[in-house]
Amino acid sequence: MKTPVLVMAAALWLGACSDAAAWGCDGHRAIVYIAERLVPPAALARAKGVLTASPADPALRRFCDAVPDDPLVDDAAWADDYRAVDPGTAGWHFINLPRQAALSAPNEQAFCPAGKCVVEAIVAQYRILTTSLDSQARANALRFILHLVGDIHQPLHATTNGDRGGNCVPVTYYDRAPQESPTTPNDFSPNLHGLWDTSTIRTLMTQKGLADPRALADYVVSHKALPVSISAQVPTMTEATRWAQDSHEVGRNVVYARLPVQVSLEQATALTLSSCADNHDIVHRMLAKHIVIDATYEQSSIPAILDQLRLAGTRLAATLRAAFP
Repeated sequence: MKTPVLVMAAALWLGACSDAAAWGCDGHRAIVYIAERLVPPAALARAKGVLTASPADPALRRFCDAVPDDPLVDDAAWADDYRAVDPGTAGWHFINLPRQAALSAPNEQAFCPAGKCVVEAIVAQYRILTTSLDSQARANALRFILHLVGDIHQPLHATTNGDRGGNCVPVTYYDRAPQESPTTPNDFSPNLHGLWDTSTIRTLMTQKGLADPRALADYVVSHKALPVSISAQVPTMTEATRWAQDSHEVGRNVVYARLPVQVSLEQATALTLSSCADNHDIVHRMLAKHIVIDATYEQSSIPAILDQLRLAGTRLAATLRAAFP
């Protein structure tokens, strides 16, 4: 049984963490709002009908507040909640592509063991959505697509430097120093991955007075206008691999390259770590660098974040147009 002190420490540490979802509730839902602008009303109605006909398990613990008037937006973060009951889907949310590597269709499987990565998960779930006769399987496949198309555009879900996609890179975020989890040794927050998941988006929304994900979507579109129309696009292996490589380029050229402290290339073989203590204690090696993230780094990364949210929204729209022609 945890002591009251340990429970209090855990609560404080969790309060400093970003949530588990790439882009968080706001980012994932903004991506769906962007996509909805580019999908015909009839197709949107069909997609929403798939979800309402086979709703998510009401017993599933949901992290994000409900959006009862739009099932597509409401289910944008469902895949992260679902990991708690099916941990086997955890690997579907990312691809461990070394910082110095390049991804292509011929070498994709080298970075996607047993097909458990975001590239192959998107392709597989699209196939289920468009071919299965099981209504619940189709609904869950759509829920995965809504989320995973967002995940693949988070650069640290397609880039790793022997550090679990930046999760093993503790940082000081403005005046908030990294703290080690009282329940999970070698797990620090804030960290580089959490910044790109949620912290920078939350800071931006506060600074710009963006009250909710719809307002965030409006802001993204004001940053760079959406195309007038978009064609249907089936997420084939070639297409999803290209998305991952595009995201990886942002990880390599923005996320790591613009850090205020130089972080050297780690061994490309350090792909899958069971703990941040692996890879020669990567977490404490990074902690010793005393990386401080402030407005300078964030201002250089926000344009890339906005571009990735917009790209995710347009590519999700193309996928929905293909699935619901």
